[in-house]
Amino acid sequence: MPSVDTLSNKGILNVLLDRAFSGVAMRPVSKAALSRLTREDVALFMNLTRLVDKALREYDASRDSLTRYVNPPDDQLRTSGYIVALDHMENCISATHRAVVNTETLRQRGYGRSAPRLTTAQQERLAFLRNAIEHSDERILGTMKSRKIKQFTPDEPVALRLANRHAVIGGESIRYTELVDHMKKLHAAIEVLRGAPTGDPGPNFPNMQLRTDYGARPKGSGGTVMASDYLRELNRLIVTH
Repeated sequence: MPSVDTLSNKGILNVLLDRAFSGVAMRPVSKAALSRLTREDVALFMNLTRLVDKALREYDASRDSLTRYVNPPDDQLRTSGYIVALDHMENCISATHRAVVNTETLRQRGYGRSAPRLTTAQQERLAFLRNAIEHSDERILGTMKSRKIKQFTPDEPVALRLANRHAVIGGESIRYTELVDHMKKLHAAIEVLRGAPTGDPGPNFPNMQLRTDYGARPKGSGGTVMASDYLRELNRLIVTH
């Protein structure tokens, strides 16, 4: 599984700063596009950024768990690492698919059209894989509503499996390299929509370290700042609206 350490998984924090200091989360290329920017457009972009962060964190977590399962530090067999890797990979695939939907919706509205995008075939493969995971019960029971969806055959996995180079469920699969390529394109789309590069996380702030927590406050940072009720409410509104 290739690394994604060159892609920041804290992009939503940049967008929150954009909104807090400039009042605008997106920087469309023209004044006309800016004038027609709606609250729903901004909400789509905020959700896109959050989902890409989530996809990257879940991929990192899956990669870390799978690495520990394959190469345990104490040479002891621990099956839980593989199970945890499966859980995180399912979440990564789902978040990536949802992020693609948000990106395409923004593109149809005229935002981010210069950004790299998934091909139609890639979007379809990702959607079928996501649907196979989320609606595996229908394939097991044979209650599919679409003719495009086929029931699992006896020799097909009815739950996600992680192979050497790809994840597979039923007759659907995706290579890890392709999944990473999808996330890279989504990350680039956010940079186009923001109008600014995110930059490399760097050795001092590796994604693996920042995956689940923000860490302790650095020493000598000037003490703790107590937020007012107004600032707390403003922060909540920026995140949710």
